[in-house]
Amino acid sequence: MTNNDDIKLTGYIEDEGIKSYIKNRLDKYKLLKRTFIGKTSGWESFKIFVDFSLSVIILGSGINDYFQYNFYKKPYSERKKFIVGRTWKEIIKDCNGSLNVDLFDDKIKFNTKFNKFLKRDWLDIDKSSYDEFSQFISDHAHFFVKKNKGSGGNGIEKYEDTDIKDKRNFYENLHGKSYIIEESIIQNKELSDFNPTSVNTIRVVTIKTNTDVKIMDAVLRMGNGNKSTDNFHKHGLAMKVDVSSGEVVSKAIDKSNNHYEYHPLSKKKLIGFKIPNWNGVIETVKEAAKVSNQTRYVGWDVAILENGEVAIIEGNCSSDPDITQMPLQIGRYEEYRKVINKLDN
Repeated sequence: MTNNDDIKLTGYIEDEGIKSYIKNRLDKYKLLKRTFIGKTSGWESFKIFVDFSLSVIILGSGINDYFQYNFYKKPYSERKKFIVGRTWKEIIKDCNGSLNVDLFDDKIKFNTKFNKFLKRDWLDIDKSSYDEFSQFISDHAHFFVKKNKGSGGNGIEKYEDTDIKDKRNFYENLHGKSYIIEESIIQNKELSDFNPTSVNTIRVVTIKTNTDVKIMDAVLRMGNGNKSTDNFHKHGLAMKVDVSSGEVVSKAIDKSNNHYEYHPLSKKKLIGFKIPNWNGVIETVKEAAKVSNQTRYVGWDVAILENGEVAIIEGNCSSDPDITQMPLQIGRYEEYRKVINKLDN
């Protein structure tokens, strides 16, 4: 699955009408079946489709769930342990009340509220003068321009100051269109050495309980090539991290169902790598999780800076459980439900 359209098809699809909806789902099913299972006989294909359909009805699983969690070779006693489409929505509703929380979906509101955790400069372009915008570019040789509302690595472009030949024209093309500009961080060398072209971040999932903050899962994410993002839905790699030690405990996987013991480009070994300043990561996300009283469930994307400090890149109030369950093929629903059942809503 190297085609960009194929990668996009495995993510969240914006459909235009019922025909588009049906076509996209059929295309996704065929693509994932081919990727995860391969070619099968007509009879085998029929049995797989019937099993898939029953899994949708009984468990509420989606197309991605069925294939990426290998349900086609798991008994129902194992399948029900996974967070799938239906139970994922239940978790979000029980914890946050809604799949969408404006504080986390709006980058300007998020950056303003969580500014102390960002460790980088940024500007709301719509509220900035040309002089402020021009000075920002002069002060930062590398920076990102991000659409205020967007997810999955969409609406983000990386620039160098030398790319901008006409600052005034660049400003006018962005001003009034809801963009922010952010300083590009310099990440920790140990992490950069795996894939220097991307900021390689850690996704830490937290649930704020009535008394404290629970660290539910952690995943190290890395880019795989010249892309400036480590996003799992944009060709990136993901590997499970032990939350008590910060050590990578699984092979890396990608959306194409490839598994890597060593990074495919740098050839550095992944399993056993210990994330620098892990205690700082845990302390930071726990403190950040206490900022919003309305949002209990958050997937925090954090980076380790060159000086060892921890910087929060963003928070995801509807963090997808795929990267936390795929690497080890272990379902996490029971563990999440134990914590959530004790919440006072």
